[in-house]
Amino acid sequence: MSEIDPGFLDQKYLVDPYANWARDEGVPIHAGRTLDLLAVETQPWGRFGMHGAICHVDGRCDFLSVFVFDLPPGGASAPVRHVYEECFVALAGVGRTLVTLSNGPEITIEWRAGQAFAVPVNATHRHENDGAAPARLVAFNDLRYLMGLYRNEAFLFANGGGFEARQAKAVEAGLLAVLADDGGRGRNEPDPQAQPLADMAIGLDLWSLRAGERSRARRQMQGRHVLCLDGEGSTFSFASGSSDLERIDWRRGMLTGLTGMVFHQHVAPGPEDLRLLSVELGSLASPMFRSRRAAYGDRDVYASSAAEIPPDEERAEIGALVARMAARP
Repeated sequence: MSEIDPGFLDQKYLVDPYANWARDEGVPIHAGRTLDLLAVETQPWGRFGMHGAICHVDGRCDFLSVFVFDLPPGGASAPVRHVYEECFVALAGVGRTLVTLSNGPEITIEWRAGQAFAVPVNATHRHENDGAAPARLVAFNDLRYLMGLYRNEAFLFANGGGFEARQAKAVEAGLLAVLADDGGRGRNEPDPQAQPLADMAIGLDLWSLRAGERSRARRQMQGRHVLCLDGEGSTFSFASGSSDLERIDWRRGMLTGLTGMVFHQHVAPGPEDLRLLSVELGSLASPMFRSRRAAYGDRDVYASSAAEIPPDEERAEIGALVARMAARP
């Protein structure tokens, strides 16, 4: 048998560039099945000039990462720009984000709790808290995927590309979306409603369930992040009609990951309505994958993930559990 080249043995394999980058940032990394984003600890994050943390939930997809940022009253972040796409959801407080596009125009995004906003790719931006209370933002971005693809921090954070056309499309599509209820109780949307934002490839889909209602059990190809915006309810997950049920109970600010190729059913047994935000790579504007095209209604593509359990075939255990939950005093 020939000898193995010693240089071959010195090479590294199964390296995760994003995980290494996250560790080297020196901020808390929270991990688990579910995380309460209103309660996770943050620490100073030099890169962004504000307190922050990294959040990894089980079941998430392999494309997106989640950051939490805090701004004290009167506080401001450092100006940054990057070529990964990112959208923010305001969990608490009010503020504004000052954006400077590559060709010079300046834009101000005014935001408050219950709203989502996005900054165009590679546009310089900084966040300001102009309220009397602390502000907390959660950021969903595709840095995880791009860091693994390019393995070059300078390319992602110090890229001189103008991206003027991309930025113009983002601005035209709109940089702000209202996710909060805003008095719209009584509206029932058992199917997810796409929330177009900034012509992004990151998809935001909103589930709105009235008290006493539930969605159909569906599965999707890849994992997704799900954030509870408000209300009360649960999600049941199962691999087949005879497998064990996994149950997640929701409260505002809770984040979890829903595993791909597993059925998930959202319920709002009462007395409150339930609003969940599903986030994954692939949007209505830019689906990216055949499975995401199918999720948004394209019937001309083949997607093995396209599976839905009709109401008359729903698992009896779920119906019984929901009935007991609804009967609670």
